Amino acid sequence: MLEGIRAIGEAALERGPLVEALIDTRILEQQGQQKERGLAVTLNVQIEPLALHVDARELDEATLAEILWVGNAASNNLQDRLTVGVTKWWKSADPTYLASQTVPNLLEALLNGALKTLLRRVKEAVYLDLGEKSEVFPEGGGDRQYERYRQVWDLPKLGFSDPALVLEAAPRPERDKIKNLLEKQAPLTRGFLRSYACQKGSAKAACELVGKTLKAWVVRRLDVGSSQIKLYTLAVEGELLVRHPDYRAYIERRLVDEAFEGFASAEGACHLCGARGQVTADTTRFKLLKFYITDKLGFASGLHKKGFLRNYTLCRGCYRALLAGERFMENDLRTRLGRSTVYVIPTFHAPEAYPTAETIAGWACYLKDRLAASDTLEGWHKFQQELEGYQRFEEQKALFVLNLLFATKATKGQAAVKIDKLLADVPPSRLDRVDEVRNAVRDWACEQLGEDAHGEWDLGLGKLFYLLPLRQRDRQAETKPYLELLDALLTDRPVKVGALISQLLETACVHHFERYEAHVQGRPQDPDRALVLHMLQSQLFLRYLKELGQLRGLEGGEIATMAAERLSEIEQTALDEGLKSWMDGLELAGARRGLFLLGVLIGRIGSTPEQRGSGKPILNKVHFQGMDRLKVMRLANEVYEKLRQYKIADYYEGLYAAMKAHLDRALGELGSPQENVYWVLSGYAYATWGAIRAGQLKRQPEGEVEAPETEEREVLRHE
Repeated sequence: MLEGIRAIGEAALERGPLVEALIDTRILEQQGQQKERGLAVTLNVQIEPLALHVDARELDEATLAEILWVGNAASNNLQDRLTVGVTKWWKSADPTYLASQTVPNLLEALLNGALKTLLRRVKEAVYLDLGEKSEVFPEGGGDRQYERYRQVWDLPKLGFSDPALVLEAAPRPERDKIKNLLEKQAPLTRGFLRSYACQKGSAKAACELVGKTLKAWVVRRLDVGSSQIKLYTLAVEGELLVRHPDYRAYIERRLVDEAFEGFASAEGACHLCGARGQVTADTTRFKLLKFYITDKLGFASGLHKKGFLRNYTLCRGCYRALLAGERFMENDLRTRLGRSTVYVIPTFHAPEAYPTAETIAGWACYLKDRLAASDTLEGWHKFQQELEGYQRFEEQKALFVLNLLFATKATKGQAAVKIDKLLADVPPSRLDRVDEVRNAVRDWACEQLGEDAHGEWDLGLGKLFYLLPLRQRDRQAETKPYLELLDALLTDRPVKVGALISQLLETACVHHFERYEAHVQGRPQDPDRALVLHMLQSQLFLRYLKELGQLRGLEGGEIATMAAERLSEIEQTALDEGLKSWMDGLELAGARRGLFLLGVLIGRIGSTPEQRGSGKPILNKVHFQGMDRLKVMRLANEVYEKLRQYKIADYYEGLYAAMKAHLDRALGELGSPQENVYWVLSGYAYATWGAIRAGQLKRQPEGEVEAPETEEREVLRHE
């Protein structure tokens, strides 16, 4: 996988310098989901005469490149970025760092040059110093890292003298205290900020108040919504500071050169390309590429800091390429499966397939669209439409494999990422095979169950997410079972039917008992219809796995020849061709066939007007948690009593006889209690879908479904 990321990064670096390859465009994708257009605001400091001007532009790729948005510095690192932005899209950007730490930090870190001279002028003109810590907190206390917060913009010098603006920016619980301060001192002066910091026990709080006031002024001046502002950048005398060559050289030095200094660097061999020279074990600047644990000595060779150099090291060229490749992954190779974020990373086996500056964008579109084709029916249709344009990449399918990296963004910041799973070395031909079987199963379902008007019978990889009983908390899904299923599916590993059916049955319980709040399945308008669709889709999935040769444990028992002939005769007269074709397609035999037919009878009973009008109490006879042999036998007897009660026993004597014959001859083959219930519910779903289809096909002139009391019995007579 790393070889593929390096190849992508090298192609990205062919297009321009490293800092431009690190521009973060993810914010544009997030913007597309909102009604309001995001804005980038320029804070333009005029030194002579001293003033602050502001303007804004809408976010697009050109804007991001111009203001060099490469992401915020990590919260525990030196705040040195001249463009700062949101960490979560629904929030608005905060200019606090630009109005406090950024310029002083850069003055300490920059090499002597024109930019450092310019920033020194800005500091002298715009900043005030709160003074020594003992002066601000004479009774002790205060910030541990006080020096970070002692220098901040002198907003009164820039024309900010309106007390109402300070009150508007302040948190509501603090406004009364700030009013008291304003009665004694002018707003945002050195004395005011000292008093406020002392009152709060934090100079950081004073910096934040300055930032919030500046933000309120910008919103008022531009007459825009606060949430529209996503990025702030700093300019002096009309010139964007991020365009200065000294700043660009500084960013590259921070990200690359400093990694090759100190104990983490030495002479050695690069573990990625094998070249000898200066190498580093410092991989803390990467977000997705988790090489190994670098902050615990227990994971270092020899239990010593220098031991990390034996774990994994990179040369400067590979380091730069991986940084660029990782950012390209985040921008252009990120998509979704189900509700999981996945990065589609190719590994190339032959030089002729390597991406170049000209082809890298095409590769990104092809790879994402190829995975989307296996994800949803819409993605499949789109990929077929674009196939001619992707012919070049399709012809090279034997020259690369795919690595699917699943990751979850941590809740405490944009930079923190948790790697959930890596599906390594998936050949594109495997996706082709999966889609071939998926389409064949869908075609069969359309023949058996009717037209696939809304994609109900399409088992794309995204649909499988909702077949499983995945729990969620605070909108975060527990995706491990889904990722394990994908791993098995895409690496051709066997799937045990018993474990899978237990999961499918648990999802059926989610629908039947309406436990939607705790699971990923959204609440439908009709939970019973959702249950029926789930059971039908799950049966299609079992056929899908069997066609792929991956299902283990669904083989039926053997029936004596004479018994088999008698059962065939009973079915020939009692069952319609559609029902037999469905069961044969699932390769149901013996006890499973009997359980399925028992479920069909329950579905017929549930479709009577009496049952529908009272919420289908017949389903209460089915113990969703599991039914052993005795409970199945009892249920079969109760079903016959219900057939007689609703006066439809005459219609189903043959069906009931076939069900009993299968169960009587294969009683010892009954599976686990959960599997017994699953096949009963499968038959129920098949029968109920037949009744639903009959209602859908019989419509009034206005287009509404006609549902007279006798509808189900009319359907039964035709069968």
